[in-house]
Amino acid sequence: MKVLVTGASGFSGRQMVRQLATESSVALFALTHNPEPRGRFPDSATCLNADLTDPTKVAETIRSVRPDAIMHLAGLNRGSLEDLLAINVMGTRNLLEAVLSSQPACRVLVVSSSAVYGYTGHQPVAEDSCLKPLTDYGVSKAAQEHLALMYHAVHGAQVVIVRPFNLIGPDLPSSLVCGRIVQQVVEMERGHRDALDLMETISSRDFIDVRDAVKAYLAILTHPDFAGECAGTVFNVGSGTAHTVQEIFNDIKDITGNNYRIRLQEKSPSLVLPFQQADIGRVRKTTGWSPQIPFAESLRDMLTAAR
Repeated sequence: MKVLVTGASGFSGRQMVRQLATESSVALFALTHNPEPRGRFPDSATCLNADLTDPTKVAETIRSVRPDAIMHLAGLNRGSLEDLLAINVMGTRNLLEAVLSSQPACRVLVVSSSAVYGYTGHQPVAEDSCLKPLTDYGVSKAAQEHLALMYHAVHGAQVVIVRPFNLIGPDLPSSLVCGRIVQQVVEMERGHRDALDLMETISSRDFIDVRDAVKAYLAILTHPDFAGECAGTVFNVGSGTAHTVQEIFNDIKDITGNNYRIRLQEKSPSLVLPFQQADIGRVRKTTGWSPQIPFAESLRDMLTAAR
């Protein structure tokens, strides 16, 4: 099975490539926007470069590889709305056009985000909930989803959508809350700061380890009845539990055995998304997948990697 991973140099992409490299039946192709240093990917991966906003280059890549399946992880998570739409929506369109043109039976897993939901209350959010994104990024991912599902409904593209919730794990960027806390803890241990600077401690999110998430993606993409059970469908990928920022802090204290001073902003921010938790019943029922890595273990591994 030939599997092409877009966005292979990103946080999820790197983990997806590592996971696929352990699959003996997979011929692995890692697609990045720019050339990566030698040794960045496993020797079994064939490294390719393409700008997804260039439809000609994307078409050439698909014709060359002729993949059986695509993990579409490439995307932009911050920037102007114009840039987000260009990468997340038009880049996906170019990919799907190329697939339909030369490899129409190819399975395509499009990675969206729980950001498409916005705030839905304090109940677990299911895939049939209304989409009410609260950020430009969420808007771009909702548009990406509608585009991908249109290609399935109108053109028969073998497309499935996954909505990961808040990813965590070793090497998580410090732009995300768990990564930011872990980085600050390590800086405190090294004497570079005297407190954790946090905006607030009461918001609650569903965190899923990226190592579990990519296994969910793979279980969906390789489902024996992909056309009947997965194509044209949306799957939440989360842990099914929610943790507050305070709980992250408490777990890290338990892991390290140290106490840390918290310095909050003088003016409490307005919480537009105070709570979000995934209903993961659909992916459990369809694939048998369930998350295996406890939250505290993810934090421990993040601390080890950051140190």
